[in-house]
Amino acid sequence: MTKIMKHRKNNLDILVPKDTKIAVVGDIHEHEDQFDRLLEKINPSEKMYFVSVGDVYDKGFGVSVAESITDKIRSMSEKGYGFVVRGNHELKNIKRARNAKAMTPQLSWFEKQPLALSFVFHNGSRVTVVHGGVKPSHTWDDLDHDIETSYIRKLDENGEMIKLEWFGDELRPAKPGGAAWHETYDGRFGYIVAGHEPLKDGKPKFYNYSCNIDTACYCTGVMTCQVLSDKGLDVLYSVEGKARRSRD
Repeated sequence: MTKIMKHRKNNLDILVPKDTKIAVVGDIHEHEDQFDRLLEKINPSEKMYFVSVGDVYDKGFGVSVAESITDKIRSMSEKGYGFVVRGNHELKNIKRARNAKAMTPQLSWFEKQPLALSFVFHNGSRVTVVHGGVKPSHTWDDLDHDIETSYIRKLDENGEMIKLEWFGDELRPAKPGGAAWHETYDGRFGYIVAGHEPLKDGKPKFYNYSCNIDTACYCTGVMTCQVLSDKGLDVLYSVEGKARRSRD
């Protein structure tokens, strides 16, 4: 077993009761039909925690849909079995609304949500959720405070995030090369479930100590959920529906 670094943050030490599972849903991007159908399959409850990797907002059917989905996640949170991390699109929308003095109840709630969550099962196995990824230099405190965890896709030869930049109408890495952060991750935060990097074949991707479940719903119509128990992967759900892609 990989040695896991110690920490002292409540959101990074969520105890999962015995016989309880967690269902982690990939990037939602304003696709409520697929979201609702996944909820029907998951049936969130005190025995089945719902967890979102973030990016509820943008790229899909509009802000009113994002707000409706956020309200549903918030309702599950208030009942004690719903969790979400802030994705890069939540961070962007919160900043924009703050600057315009136009914060909504949904964004105000999202602003209070963590950048990372870590769940500990009764047998000591651990599942950590971030939106984007981690760097080799990251500590538990970094997971709790560093917004790069919502943006990381690839790392350079020094283990630093390769940023994306606009080249005309195309968003591309600022420099060539690099490797997916999953390839350098050593398991020290437990098994990580993340999104952010759209998988345009509509299939989740699995690595040694992590996975990417962003199945690019906004262009594939596929939304994915990974259900985990104290024994690891329990079941993988994918639902497919209408896709709508808007540039955000």
